[in-house]
Amino acid sequence: MSDWESLRLGAVLACAFFSLLFIFLSLRRFRRRADLRAMPTTPIAGVFVGDVEIKGHAAAHDPVTGYLCEQPCVRYAWSIAEHWTRMRTVMSTDSKGNTTSRIVTDYGSDTVASGSDQCALEVEDETGRILVHWDGAKVEPELIFSQQVDEANPLYYGKGPRGSVDGSDGVRTFVEEGIRLGVPLFVVGYAREREDIIEAEIACGGRKGTTTEGAEARLFLITTRNESAVTSSHGIAGWMYAIVGFIAVASLLFIDSADGGGRLGRQFPWFFGLGAAGYFLIFAIVWFIWMFNEFVDLRNRVVRASSNIDVQLKRRADLIRGLIECAAAIRDHEGRLQKAIAFLRAQSQLEDRKAAHGEAKVAMPMIQAIVEAYPDLKSGDVFLRLQAALSDAEQRIAMARDEFNGTAAGYNTRIAQFPGQIVASFALMRRANFFAAESFERLVPRVRAAG
Repeated sequence: MSDWESLRLGAVLACAFFSLLFIFLSLRRFRRRADLRAMPTTPIAGVFVGDVEIKGHAAAHDPVTGYLCEQPCVRYAWSIAEHWTRMRTVMSTDSKGNTTSRIVTDYGSDTVASGSDQCALEVEDETGRILVHWDGAKVEPELIFSQQVDEANPLYYGKGPRGSVDGSDGVRTFVEEGIRLGVPLFVVGYAREREDIIEAEIACGGRKGTTTEGAEARLFLITTRNESAVTSSHGIAGWMYAIVGFIAVASLLFIDSADGGGRLGRQFPWFFGLGAAGYFLIFAIVWFIWMFNEFVDLRNRVVRASSNIDVQLKRRADLIRGLIECAAAIRDHEGRLQKAIAFLRAQSQLEDRKAAHGEAKVAMPMIQAIVEAYPDLKSGDVFLRLQAALSDAEQRIAMARDEFNGTAAGYNTRIAQFPGQIVASFALMRRANFFAAESFERLVPRVRAAG
């Protein structure tokens, strides 16, 4: 094999490698965008175990104070760069052996100080708060301070160190990035049970020693950008990678059109034709495999969301049984109380989604009516605790229902859209039915006026 043929073969292999690399990067970005679009945003009070997406505001019990911005933050990182101008002598020798020198001026900056700090992050919305861990997360802060000052500014030495770098211009740039308290956040991660209390938290994966051990978040992101900006950035990056990959294939045209002397010829571009066909074929095959796996994952999310409803319905049924016992203990022969108890007994039988579909109804209005008609129930602490727990359970069912319906809607949309519909038909994916229990709306939190 001649040197030219070896060079051509090496160039072809290099083009193939880079095109495959950018196919992978492109489809990975498109898949991330699809994941975010299909995942419903969950109210914090309705977060269950598994992949979750929430929106809220940054909160903390013990916030830290930004070094430069001097505002309460949950996380910050700052740096101070001092600008300099330096001159150096460059010696050069020409072809005749004559040596000359010239002065070259360099400009730049050195970091003279930096630091960072953070505290435990919580995200808060109108339904509650949830702890979010930093470990393993991709954090996208915002620019919270940026200023360039000279030595006359109090900030120069007030926040920066004494002394100066070699060739200092007497100018420093102060920059700080972070997440301030109360700033809107978009978080995607894995929800699991906390170790200290019976509540959920968001982390990079499951907890060791529990049923969630080994689970990993498909994406763990804490960002000050909104969901639309995040999904758009993944889409743009996906198309850019795809274009760069095709450019790598297009470079085969130069290999096809050059002969051993480096001159351009007019032969048919075999390498380019085969490379372009292979590029699109591999792209389609990898896309098909990833799309199939994506649909399987979405279907599993629907199943998981369905089981969350079953768990909440079972909890509600247990509470209703307790209420029946309390009410039956003081019941008389009046038809109103008998009717209420019969209603509660019927609702207590609806412990899973299949049984409750279209049959489950909110029990709290009936409970309130019982309390108004039979004020003696108010004196029972057990009854009052059960009543409050039932109200909470029905709100949790509403949230679990919303999560299930949102997940099912994302799944149904994905399998109905072209070209994903082709993969869904091949994989025999079926539409998910929505949970249509009656009147399970989330209650609006009531704020009691002071005084």
